[in-house]
Parts: sequence; structure tokens; C-alpha cells
Amino acid sequence: MSRPVCFVGPWDLDRRLAAFPRDPADATILFVESVAKGSALPYHRQKLVLVLSALHHLAAALRADGFDVEVRRAPTYVDGIRAHVAERGSTEVIAMTPREWGLDRALREADLGAPLRLLADGGPGGHFLVSREDALAWAQDHGLPLRQDAFYRWIRTRFGWMLDDRGKPVGGRWSFDADNRKPARGHAPPPAMSHAPDDLTRGIIDRVACWPDHWGSVDGFQWPVTREGALAELDHFIEHRLPTFGDFQDAMLDGEPWMWHARLSTSLNLGLLHPREVADRVVAAWEAGHAPIHCAEGMLRQVVGWREFMRLVYWLRMPGLREANGLDADRPLPAMFWHPERATMRCVQQAVQTVHDHGYAHHIQRLMVLGNLALLLGVRPLDISHWFWAGFVDAYEWVELPNVHGMAVFADDAFTTKPYAASGAYIHRMGDHCRHCRFDVKQGHGDDACPFNPLFWDFMARHRDRLARNVRLRRLYATWDRFDPARQDAIRATAAAWRDRLGPSEVATRWSFDDDAC
Repeated sequence: MSRPVCFVGPWDLDRRLAAFPRDPADATILFVESVAKGSALPYHRQKLVLVLSALHHLAAALRADGFDVEVRRAPTYVDGIRAHVAERGSTEVIAMTPREWGLDRALREADLGAPLRLLADGGPGGHFLVSREDALAWAQDHGLPLRQDAFYRWIRTRFGWMLDDRGKPVGGRWSFDADNRKPARGHAPPPAMSHAPDDLTRGIIDRVACWPDHWGSVDGFQWPVTREGALAELDHFIEHRLPTFGDFQDAMLDGEPWMWHARLSTSLNLGLLHPREVADRVVAAWEAGHAPIHCAEGMLRQVVGWREFMRLVYWLRMPGLREANGLDADRPLPAMFWHPERATMRCVQQAVQTVHDHGYAHHIQRLMVLGNLALLLGVRPLDISHWFWAGFVDAYEWVELPNVHGMAVFADDAFTTKPYAASGAYIHRMGDHCRHCRFDVKQGHGDDACPFNPLFWDFMARHRDRLARNVRLRRLYATWDRFDPARQDAIRATAAAWRDRLGPSEVATRWSFDDDAC
């Protein structure tokens, strides 16, 4: 007898989603390994292992429960669905509304051989806390530029997290961000949890290791690939990291890739965890006295505030967000982003090496080291965006694109009022990399100066016409104007030398980047 087919994208690996059949008799279940998607960017090999292993683990669990499951390798997702429908005589294709623009458009425009029914990706039965329609309606009511703090208050109020009896935030503040900026010198991060690959994952590791034209290594793969592993990672974070997460969430330490960070983004973005259950666990830990308010609120803001906000910005600004380039940045991505051994700045080398080895770097490395460097150099926004998308195990276009274009390189000003530009002083204040670096963070120009210093001032001077109107930046320009002309010229010359020195990677030029491949 013909039945509907439930198409499961490799980011909707949550059996609680509305598209999944509740009884094996209700529908077949289809997973597709898309050749086009897998080769669209030079994805980190650990990212490919993570996605494929999580997909195959869920398929095996569903089969064990009696469901009719197919995992089909096909040229595209659409081709795989169409072939399944033709072979099985499926009466309907049911799927969650895709999280990325390319697949969303492809599914809606394709002739699949059966009617398509897309279910809301947010709200009850969805992965996000609120429906896309509700989020976009909020944005329409508030207008541009959007404010993440207002959106976060809306989410908190809607779900009742950390509110008193009057609906006001406990502790008298919505955000305790000012308490979350301590350096971590003299403190050791808790040990990270490791997930040893099982036979299924080892088979996928062997398969991916020999794929050409992909970045990074499969060596040391240790990410959770099952619901059980994701829950164990959540338990570990709540127990060992949350109590001091807020204190050091902006800190960096040499040789410490994980710091106090939750490492839950891979599981959240695959669907192995739901944002509501993470938020509930964090709030429960605070209510039980296990974590102070600034630590619990800091994590809550990341999961239910920032993450949901990025999804809103993505759908509000697509597809034009890809081409956004508000500062007319035109330089290629430097070779050291693909080759960590070429990075001479210690903070950059540490961050890129961590990405190369693990497909990961924590958010301050992403924003204030890697993103900041791309911003100051004037790298083309889509170049750095593609690198983040390809290189990070937790990156999907819906979350990395607004973060990179809107936050890191100020290419789109839908929600940011100024660029997150910083000199070496910020990196020195929040970490200890400068102690191990050949450059002097206290020097402003010359061969021995920390490159972030001349690049910062040169960036501000180059974009004065655009940025000087911002009241938050006027004091910086007053400082620049107090520099004598010789000092300004030396800063500009040092910055220009660095921009010329940091050329593009010859390896990256042979890689393809196809944003809409699905």
C-alpha cells in the first residue's frame, strides 16, 4: 500500500519533530546523502563525519523500532526524493521547512512526483522556539535596525524564563553581560568530554578520510553523534562548566581550544538537542543554586536569544545577505586561514589551528580574532563567510551568514550599529596569547608591532566617512586626530605592508563554493 514519505534533512535529526511518523505504518522515512551538497564547499572532514554519522545512527535507531527507512545517495536532495517517490509510489512528501535558503527554494519549486507538505520549523513540533512567521512579524513591528536585546526580552517573556511574579527579569536586569568578561589567567578550564567513535562512526571516518578537496583531518574525531551522546554532553556542561561559564565566556588561553564553552552547538544544529530543553536545564541549575545568575543568564541569552535572532535575521535578509558588502571590502581571504602554519600572530595561529584540528573555535576567537582580522584587512565578506561555513562543524548558512556578515565584518547593518573592530589591546586583555607571540602588543607600528594595532587604526581612518557619524566612535576619531602626521603615516604604511603580505591561498583557488547546492 502506498504511503507518504517523510524526508529528513541532516539537520532535523530529532524524532520529536512534527514531520516524523509516530507509527511505522504511517509513512516511510527517507534520508538523502546529497553529492551536490557534500561537494558544494571544501567542508571540514570532521563536519562530514559528524553529519553522516549522526544521520546513519538515527536511521539505524528508527529501523530497530520497526520503521521503513531508506538512506539514499543521490546527486541532489531533490533527485533522491524524486527517485524514492517513483519507486515507492509515495502519496505525499512531508518535511520540515528547510533551514537554508537553497533547499527551501529547491523543494518548493521542484516536481517531486507527489505533493509536498512543509511543516513549520519553529513553534510546537518544530526545532526553533517560535515559528518563522511569528519571528518575522516581530521584526516588522520593530523595524530596522533590529535589536537583539529587544528580541531576547520578547523570547524570555513569551516562555517565562527567569522572570519574577510581575514578569520582570530576576536580578533586576535582562542581561548580565557586563559580568561575563573576566580574563582567565590563573584558571584552568574543566576537562572536555570525549565521545569515542563506535564501529559505525569509524566506518564513516574511513570513508571520509580519502575524499579529495576537503579541509582538515578526521584524526581525533570526538563529537557526539547520537541523542544519547548529546544529552551526556549537556549533562557534562551543566555539571562542570556552567557554574563558571559566565565568568570566562569571553576569555582566551593559549593551548585551550574549549575553555568553558558548552560545545552544544553541533548537537543543537543537527537536531540532537532542542533549544528549549537546553534552556530549561540551565534555568533549573540556577534555581537549584548550582550556577550563579550571570552564568545561567549568559548561557540562556546565547541559546534562546542570539541563536533564534540569527535565524530571524537570515530569513529577513535573504537572499541579498550573501552579497552584502557595506564597507566595499575587496581583498581575498589570506592564505593563513587555510594554512595555520603560515600564521605568525600567535592568537591567529592558535585559532586557525584549532579550526583545522577540530572544526571548531569558541565565539571570541571567531568574532574578535578571526572575524576582526578579516574586517580590518578588508576581506570580501563572502570569502570569509565561505571559510566559516566550510570549516566549522556547527556552521550552516542560516546561522553563520548573519553572524559573519552582520556581526564580524559589518557587511550588513540590519542589527549592528558599528563594526566590532579591535586592536591588539582587546586580545591582550582577554587572553594570554600575546606572551607567546613574536609581536609586541604595546607597539603601534613598525615591523615588531602587533599587526592588529596598525590595522585597527588604518581601518578606522579608511572608513571615517562612514563611521565618524556614530556617536560611539567619536572618541576614537578624536584620539586619531591627536596623533601627529608622522605617526599616522607610519601606522598606514605598516598596515599596508601587512595587507600586501597576507595574500590569498593557492590551495583555496582550486576549491569550489556553491551556496545553493542541495
